[in-house]
Order: sequence, then C-alpha cells, then structure tokens
Amino acid sequence: MHKYVPLLLIIFLGCNERPIGDIRGELTPRVLELSTFTTFTEDKNVPLGSSANLIFGMGDGYESRALIKFQYGDTSYTGLDEIKLMMRLNDEFENDTLAFSIHILNDGFVESEANWSRRNFNDTWQTPGGDFETDSLRAGIVEGDSIVLYFNYVELEEILLSEGIIIITHDTGFVHFESKEGGDGPKLLLVKNDATVSVFAEADCHIVLGPEPALFDQWVGSGWAYRNFVKFNYDSLLDNTQAIYGELTFECSEYFSVRDSIHIGVRELTEPFSTFDTPTGPLIALTKIGVGDTVATIDIVKHVQRIIEHPDSNFGIYIGLSPETYDISRVELIPGSHRLIVGYVEPPDPRW
Repeated sequence: MHKYVPLLLIIFLGCNERPIGDIRGELTPRVLELSTFTTFTEDKNVPLGSSANLIFGMGDGYESRALIKFQYGDTSYTGLDEIKLMMRLNDEFENDTLAFSIHILNDGFVESEANWSRRNFNDTWQTPGGDFETDSLRAGIVEGDSIVLYFNYVELEEILLSEGIIIITHDTGFVHFESKEGGDGPKLLLVKNDATVSVFAEADCHIVLGPEPALFDQWVGSGWAYRNFVKFNYDSLLDNTQAIYGELTFECSEYFSVRDSIHIGVRELTEPFSTFDTPTGPLIALTKIGVGDTVATIDIVKHVQRIIEHPDSNFGIYIGLSPETYDISRVELIPGSHRLIVGYVEPPDPRW
C-alpha cells in the first residue's frame, strides 16, 4: 500500500492547482482572471453648481466660465464711497495669472442645473457658453490671493438690473476661486461713511466645455464628466464560492490635472447599460493615485461577490473620478489594460 502514497500525493496536489497555474494550500484562495466583455467611455456636460470652486480659464480642450448672481437686500445704494467685487482664490490649487473680463448676463440661470449648453433643465442658452453682452463691464488680471475690482454707480446699476454676471478669459490656464459652497464666496462690498455692507452671491457656478473622446479612447474625468464603463464576463467556476478579493487594475497613459493626486471610484450598474445616466449603486471602492502613476489598482471584491450571488445581474461597473464636480481633470487609460483578478475560496466539504 505504501508504494502508492507518492502517486496519491501527486494526484491531490494536482487537484489543488489554481485556474491560472499556481499551487496553494487548502486555506489559500484560488485565483481566477475574469475576461473583459466590453469597455468604453461615456461623457456628459454635468451641472457644477455644487462645486466648492468657481473655475475659469481654458486649455487642453477645456474652457470654463464662472457665473454669479448677487442677492440684494434693502440696502441704500446712494451716496456710496466705494463699490468693489471681491473673490478669493482657492489656495489648494496652483493658479495661473490670467487676464479676464466680466460681462452682464442677458438670461438667468439656476446654479444646480446650469451647464455649458443649458441655463436650467428646461431652457438652453441661445449661444452655448452663456448669453451675455459683447462689451465687457470690467476687465482685470488675476494676481495674488484674490481679485478686487472696483465699479462705479452706472456699472452697479447694470449689475442690479441684470440676471447676473459671467467671467471669461481667452488666456491659457485656469484659476480656482472659492464659491459660496466652498467658504468665502464672491461678494460685492459697498462702502459708505467708513461702514461696509456685504452683498453675497445668491447663486454661483462654473460651466465647462470639454473635449470629446475618440471612439476607442478610455477616459475618466471631472468638470466635464467622463466615465469608463467596463463589464467582465462571469465565470461559472465562481458558482457557490466566497470572494476574498477582486483586484481591478488598469494602466494610465496621460493626465490633465491641477492637483498632484486624484481619487478614482467604482460604482456598480444596477440596470443594463443604456446611457451615461444608467442607475448605479453606492460607491463600492475608492483609491487615491498620484498624477503620473502608470498603474491603478482597486479592490472591487463587493462587486465580485454580488455577481457570484446574482450572475444574471452582472451589468458592469463605472470607473470615474470622485468627486466629478470639484475641478477639471482627466486621466486617459490604455485600451485593453483592464484586468480583474479574483481570489476566492470554496465552501468546506460537508462532514459525515
């Protein structure tokens, strides 16, 4: 009988071989790579009224403009000694020195709904990018930690009677100002007899025009939102198993970002893909990568376990920057670089 022991050991070791070839003990997860079914980029011109920044500038195919509407009270505007607009830069970003101009808006906007093409959900701009007077109200240069721009009575009256103002530039580069959602938002300061009255922003947002990805480009981005849709084929080897990890990796080729690091998140589609707005579940994974990193790795074990338990609901995932409304950033992924390595264990054998 002992002469058969070596043969039995070889058979048992062979049965413990993982699907991609490594040999592990019984307590080590088996490993399987799921093949890619499809992947592509979806993009959308999203409203940015909830952003902590007001961004204007242009570059790398983007253009951004800031919109502001002030909330006027019962303050008397006669006999003023000084009228000035103050906006503080967000020092979390490296801001460029830009020349800009301020124009009167001809049409109103809803900050939570406005984007480059629409001023609210129901109405489009007559001209994408905002409807405003051709002649500027004032012009200036962004320098230091804030801008302070002085107006006269006639200009103040124009602002009072208008639908708001828009700030634009034709210089390359971007500047980031604090919004009313992000802290010290824009305000008008009215000075009279050494007393200052602040008129705060009622609504503010920035609107962005972004580049269009080519047919096979793989992008994730914020400002103008880009999401990378990926669906992996389910493998029946995972039936009735427990996922220990699900290592999603992809390679990054190019970055456009004003920050040194960004967060990439993953959400699971809860319905078959139809459009950018296909319903998704909550954030299932989030990772921070440095701008310049060539490989991103995210553990999406929650997604893997869900498709093990509900393989008929394998609708794929969205990979995207988080948040999508904070700044203007883009990461280009290398097509065909997506991999999903799954570690799993099988349930123990039933006892006699």
